Amino acid sequence: MTDSSVEPQTPVVYARAVSILSSRTFYVNAGALLIAIVVLPEVGNLIPERFVPIYSALLAIANIILRMVTVRPVAMIAPGNVVVVPIPKIDPPAPPTVTD
Repeated sequence: MTDSSVEPQTPVVYARAVSILSSRTFYVNAGALLIAIVVLPEVGNLIPERFVPIYSALLAIANIILRMVTVRPVAMIAPGNVVVVPIPKIDPPAPPTVTD
């Protein structure tokens, strides 16, 4: 007889996480935040307003490229260290129900 009160465990895969401080995507996003702060009127518009869309577009493109090539998770650990982290496997969503 099986115990029905025990929930089945979610299957996991293990990956090696690197330090967030060695992640290129982190620095691109930090640059985007810095530009967003610098162009605020309260800060004094340190970047001319006509260049803001160009900077924003370049940062968005860099972020997309880095997200496509980055496959490792990040963790709050010292740079140069690697830690093994469990990542829950996610089943694909159920197909939509078609009612015609």
